Amino acid sequence: MDKILICGGGFAGVWAAMSAAATRDWEQATGLQITLLSDRPELCVRPRLYEGAAPDMLVPLSPLMAELGVRFVLGQVTTVTDQAVRTASGAVLPYDRLVLATGSQAVLPTIPQAAEIGFCVDDYDSTARLDAHLAGLDMEYSQDRRVVVVGAGLSGLEVATNLRARFGAALEILLIDRAARPGQGLGATVEPEIATALIEADVTYLGGTTPQSLTAEALTLSSGQMLETRTVIFTTGFRASPLTGQISAGAGPDGRLVVQPDLRVADCGEVFAAGDVAKAQPARGRETLMSCQHAIPTGVIAGHNVVRDLLGHSTVAYGQPDYATCIDLGPYGAVFTQGWERTVVKTRAEGAQMKAEINRQWIYPPRPELGRAAIHASVLALLPQFERAA
Repeated sequence: MDKILICGGGFAGVWAAMSAAATRDWEQATGLQITLLSDRPELCVRPRLYEGAAPDMLVPLSPLMAELGVRFVLGQVTTVTDQAVRTASGAVLPYDRLVLATGSQAVLPTIPQAAEIGFCVDDYDSTARLDAHLAGLDMEYSQDRRVVVVGAGLSGLEVATNLRARFGAALEILLIDRAARPGQGLGATVEPEIATALIEADVTYLGGTTPQSLTAEALTLSSGQMLETRTVIFTTGFRASPLTGQISAGAGPDGRLVVQPDLRVADCGEVFAAGDVAKAQPARGRETLMSCQHAIPTGVIAGHNVVRDLLGHSTVAYGQPDYATCIDLGPYGAVFTQGWERTVVKTRAEGAQMKAEINRQWIYPPRPELGRAAIHASVLALLPQFERAA
């Protein structure tokens, strides 16, 4: 029996498993065994973590995989070879085709005690830790009231502009970034909306500076300014899973693997990559980003292709010409853009409605009670949207 192993229970891994199961059944390939290996028993809806850790952000994987006829194994990958994967418990899972979809991890500034003293919203547990800390602050003290968010990318903006609604008007929220203006890296069309949103959320922006040192009582910036605070939240980017270094020496500075159009790792014929570990081309001259917007479709294509490849059929090339961004900006609402140049399409309440649909409907996997046939149909319907000419 040929074995397909999918490592990672995030968006890319879960959609790869769903796609592989749908393609297997569509091709009537009863001799294929599909296994999803994850270090957590549930999918965390990570894009919602700026809202805080809530139970409905965790989607159990076993019921969905059981409905699809996919074996589910709980374990943490420690070693990847060209024939098998080993877990921390010592289990060895052989494969004929592998989809690596082990995601990414938050990158913290290279200052002492950043991990020990600072906070992040990288996963459910780190977000729950931050929530508990914020809930225990004493607003009688200015040091407790002041919260510093470091990094003004998408995650930092969403965290900073939504904190006050969750933890009270007494908070003083500072947003720190090396860029001179907030939203500078997001394009000229979005910048004015972000500037307005920060004012309406009463968030103070300090640009042109970076963290220099951190203690339990204060953050010192490269500008020399010292901010007394007990809460520093780092939203300073992501790096692909370190397992990519065991797959290929060609992993880039961000840890991502260069893949061919069908998402096969460039120098590893039996290994495909999807989601945050893959550097793919969704359109000419463009590269995928570390986001669920690219994780889901690359997962769909990778899962489809590993089945096709094992059956000796031609694979399809991944493509995603449509690109959109939707940023929740707290009291302002949200800004929704389309295209790689980020043309603003919806703002404020309209944008917030779009963000709610994305966060609570579009990025959740199908419910197992829908049944195998309905789940397969929903996944196979996505394939034409993400195929392109090789």
